[in-house]
Amino acid sequence: MKNATLYCLTAFLCTLPQMFACVGCREPGVTGAEEPQTVMAGIALSWSVLMMLLFVIVVIAGLGFYIAKTCQRLDREKNRT
Repeated sequence: MKNATLYCLTAFLCTLPQMFACVGCREPGVTGAEEPQTVMAGIALSWSVLMMLLFVIVVIAGLGFYIAKTCQRLDREKNRT
């Protein structure tokens, strides 16, 4: 039973990239992957992913800076009294 479950899970995970791929990646077109629409969609997707990652990095850096400044302020106040 465990082997059957493992095989089913492995088969599912192997097909996972094709299920989540966009239409341009799943079906690149008649002329192949070098079709202009597919290339431009890939570039746009890359930039959007980079912008989302940049936003997350900025938010995490801001939170880290805020936490560090708050800890320094609390240490100063603790040492004063």
